[in-house]
Amino acid sequence: MNFTYEVGMPVCLRGNKGFKGVVTEVDGEYDVKVSWDDDDKVGEWSEVSEMMPDTPEVHAQLEEMAKKAQAKVDEAASLLESAFKAWREAQTIYTGYDGQGSAYQMRQDGLVILSKFEGIINREGWSTSSIYC
Repeated sequence: MNFTYEVGMPVCLRGNKGFKGVVTEVDGEYDVKVSWDDDDKVGEWSEVSEMMPDTPEVHAQLEEMAKKAQAKVDEAASLLESAFKAWREAQTIYTGYDGQGSAYQMRQDGLVILSKFEGIINREGWSTSSIYC
């Protein structure tokens, strides 16, 4: 969620809505100086990604977005669970057991093409080494 900040706008931290301040200076899209209620942070430049306007409308909007994001996270978790269940089933079908080394045996024999599965794992920044242990 990106916001436009203006001098005098009340703000709070996204992770701690009780931590409040007022925008005192704006320099471009990302540089905002805030006078925070906490004396230790007075006059410091703040990251706009860590704050949000402190209005009931923005709080409601963030809560709605959080609900939608949570639904997607839950969907992703369910899909991952299904994917790894299918992976274990493939190991069992091929080797007759679902244990340590069964996935490696599939890979070593070369009769089952694993490049698509491995490619997705690698593309998403994970390591395939854990699926073979």
